[in-house]
Amino acid sequence: MPRRCWKPGACVSALFLLLATFAVGFAPVALAAPTGRIAYIGTDHNVYACSGDCDRPLCITCPSHGIHVELDPQMSPLRLVQETEPAPRRPLHYAWPTFSPDGSKLAFAWAGPRADGNLFGISCYDFKTRQTLDIFGSESQRVVYISWTPDGKNLSFLLDERQGLSLILAEIKEHAPARIVMSGAPLFFDWSRDAGKLLVHSRAADPSEGESIELVSVTPTNQTVERVLAKGRVPFKTPCWSADGRHLAYIANFAAETYLVVADADGTHPRTLASLPVGMSSFVWSPDSREIAFSTEVIGEQGVFHGIDLLDIGTGKTRQLTRDNVLAYFFSPDARYLAYVSVPEDRPYYTWKLIDLKHARVRTLDNFLSTQLEALAYRFFDQLAVSHTIWSPDSKEFVYAGVRILGEPHQALPLAPPPSLWIVSTQDGKSRSVAPATLAFYSSASGAK
Repeated sequence: MPRRCWKPGACVSALFLLLATFAVGFAPVALAAPTGRIAYIGTDHNVYACSGDCDRPLCITCPSHGIHVELDPQMSPLRLVQETEPAPRRPLHYAWPTFSPDGSKLAFAWAGPRADGNLFGISCYDFKTRQTLDIFGSESQRVVYISWTPDGKNLSFLLDERQGLSLILAEIKEHAPARIVMSGAPLFFDWSRDAGKLLVHSRAADPSEGESIELVSVTPTNQTVERVLAKGRVPFKTPCWSADGRHLAYIANFAAETYLVVADADGTHPRTLASLPVGMSSFVWSPDSREIAFSTEVIGEQGVFHGIDLLDIGTGKTRQLTRDNVLAYFFSPDARYLAYVSVPEDRPYYTWKLIDLKHARVRTLDNFLSTQLEALAYRFFDQLAVSHTIWSPDSKEFVYAGVRILGEPHQALPLAPPPSLWIVSTQDGKSRSVAPATLAFYSSASGAK
């Protein structure tokens, strides 16, 4: 497959790019200022946040410098001392910035040696107090995913351990006790709207037990399996509730056939609404809870899906949205648009496309090279759909990080500038570069500024 991901260090001058047979676009385009708040990982591996037109991003993890106050009874009660040497920078890398449901806090994972002996952990920044709390630290357990509980009181996250993955639950308090909810591999999950239940797809450490989809009740001190929804081979990732909390969906096998199943919120009254072909499938709920977009992998191409279909859960009818091979897809908050990453055949880049579901129109937007972090997010887009969003709250823009390509080159791009945070308008389809970045998400809260 042609290389479609940006590699660190692949930078060239603008003059060289103008002489090349293809062009890479970085010219800013005047667009309306986006709403809400954006969090992104910079090319320097730090966590940034911005709002409005993003002209003044806040570096949340950069070392702070300036003046400090000392007592000096010989000269005056106070003396201001200017720091002339910056504090040594810790070699930490950050990932998975995750907004709280109300947008007031931002959790993020980090990796690298710290003075406290920890190599991995999670911290949380409060936009109101401008304070950062350390929530979790470990000498050996890497954080691979973060999700807030819907009530915003706890963080749930996955740790990569020798025996597989562990799902951890921790309060938003500095060094608060963290508790293991369950372990397994794979391990995908979604919280109920009241944060009292988990919908889980996992496999126990014993391979003979196979995979299962379970409804788990979670209390402040314990967790109990309430219902087993399916067992055996279940070729998909994330089961999840609809946004209104009235239904849940998952994929299961019955009589050697694979189906997309929709049930009541408690797992009762399951209905097999769509028959699926052989292979790994993925799906996401529309924000209005009326439809489900789903697709199945192309045989022999892991992580690439053949087309996207749309299921109306009221009528049980499906319609095909595109026959493109796709990497990931994302509903806008108003459920009008579906943005997806297309995989052009024999081309060394990806393409953003936008489906207007109201008018059944497809627009081609940007050709681009993905960053490694963005490519990982696309691979698990169905799990991230329950915890992250690329869309602005008003559905007028979405964001991505990568290198935007002008034209349609046929050959791999050996040289490219650093990746950027791009804001794409759904109104006119134009994009503008904001800052150097490798991963980006919006806050789902419209009041986050």
